[in-house]
Amino acid sequence: MFCGTEKNLTDEHVFPAFMGGQLIVPNGSCVRCNGDFGAAEAAIKEETRPLLNLLKIKNRYGLVPNARLKANIVGLDLKNLPAFMDGDGEINLQSVVRESITEEGRRLRQGFFMTPEEGETFKARGHAKGQQVIERGVPKQIVIEASYTQQTVFTVSIQARRVAAKVALAALAYQYGVPFVLSEQFGVLRSARTANKPQDMRVWIFASEGLMSVCLRTAHQHSVMCYLSAGMNKGWVLVTLFGGLTYIVEVTTNYLEKTSKQFSIFYDAVTRKPFTPIVLCDEMTIIGHVLSPASKFEDRVAIDAQWFPIISAFCTKRGW
Repeated sequence: MFCGTEKNLTDEHVFPAFMGGQLIVPNGSCVRCNGDFGAAEAAIKEETRPLLNLLKIKNRYGLVPNARLKANIVGLDLKNLPAFMDGDGEINLQSVVRESITEEGRRLRQGFFMTPEEGETFKARGHAKGQQVIERGVPKQIVIEASYTQQTVFTVSIQARRVAAKVALAALAYQYGVPFVLSEQFGVLRSARTANKPQDMRVWIFASEGLMSVCLRTAHQHSVMCYLSAGMNKGWVLVTLFGGLTYIVEVTTNYLEKTSKQFSIFYDAVTRKPFTPIVLCDEMTIIGHVLSPASKFEDRVAIDAQWFPIISAFCTKRGW
């Protein structure tokens, strides 16, 4: 559906598999195009590990990704230890050796080890070099404080826009078939595979109170809302990821069909199934509102303010 080839075809996900997506377009892309978009998805996957771990969203292999942590052990003055949160919500500390220079100009090597064997190896190497080694005991019960931070810089990246463009094209193919999206009218959208500027991709991130109010939203929700206008010869797709990260994709400026088309896909990344929420407006009305001055385009502060309440509500519901 990107390049038109009929060779080396593979299934294409509507929403990325690492985001819990299982809706597919059979034989929707070739291996090469799938790899091009896969590079963008891999970058976003790495940037969203804390979020995927927090929301317990499983990847294509049924696994929740680990998230890197910074851990402090209360009472031992051990700070910023490397650790990770696994898919079951358990904190896993990791062994570490750090070097520093004291005020007297002496080199100091400090080690924290998860097994006695690692500690003994560290001690033996120190003694072998004639170094003074001081062992510190660890209480039988310790308190660990750990945290991770989800940055939102990725939301405005070229990779995120490329993913949004792919979601839009895949949704059109899922709804109307691959031959439909291979028509000339969607040529600009297909070129997003290699475009490197937002204006060339025709993908913009935005915040809109109107869009957020038309249906209930959760952090597990991905969605697509599409309107193709025969009257204006244009078409748009709204792509929402994780409930509140919203992109508008201008999928065509040369819509050639005689009748307008509109559809929506709402998908839950945890149950991995589409669902049908109560929506207060149709796609034409919603997209018309998004294109109005009421929306805030390319405004990271507005995007953060739109998304934060959704993530906060998820955490509050779980008592976090």
